[in-house]
Amino acid sequence: MELNVRAATGGRTLTVFGDSVAKGLYLETNTIKHIERPAAATFAAQAGMRLDNRSAFGLTLEKCRRKGYFEEYLKRPLEEGDAAAIALGGNDCDYDWKRVAEDPFGYHLPHTPLPLFEEMLDDTITLFLKNGVTPALVALPPIISERFFQKMICTRADGDAVLKFFEGDVSVISRHQEAYNGAVVKAALSRGCPLIDIRTEFLMRTDLNDLICPDGIHPNQAGHDLIAECALRQARRKTASAVSAALA
Repeated sequence: MELNVRAATGGRTLTVFGDSVAKGLYLETNTIKHIERPAAATFAAQAGMRLDNRSAFGLTLEKCRRKGYFEEYLKRPLEEGDAAAIALGGNDCDYDWKRVAEDPFGYHLPHTPLPLFEEMLDDTITLFLKNGVTPALVALPPIISERFFQKMICTRADGDAVLKFFEGDVSVISRHQEAYNGAVVKAALSRGCPLIDIRTEFLMRTDLNDLICPDGIHPNQAGHDLIAECALRQARRKTASAVSAALA
């Protein structure tokens, strides 16, 4: 079951496994707030699907696997037209910044090291495929390093110490996140999963800064509107291609 727009054919349920971005959350002065119109809800409504959004603030792929979230979902009866999307990686690539600040010249690993993330993502896709579901993978929205450093890292840890870990270059943050997005893209291409490439849409915009919250990582309302528009356009294109192939 792939992420196709089925509004005209009785679409069923879209289940999303993601983090705060997929849930439509963001941080403002260390307070979790809600986007008025999250992209997932907009997509589901316009695609004629029910939404089962299992995303959560801070959720990682590692936690989903450890807690058995995917197995729990796959145990229930699935109807024709059901679809699943995995929008994870943003927290997997993050660090424990307090520990980094305490020993900025030490060796630190992200919450889910990249090789483990790649392995778990491949295992997750295999699990879904064995149960007759082809999950859609969602690319990571870009991160604005300077904002993330000031609003997310410096409010939790000694920014000067963390800057030593970066060797003075905060752009390490966005480059590091890009590696995890690359893992998502490679997994989608190698396993034949639909890829919702929202990242390119953001990167090609000259007003990128206006699409991301002050915290540097969470899309704002305009960003969520762009995600929904992008996902709908890509899903409709895939559906149109499938229809053309069937008629050929």
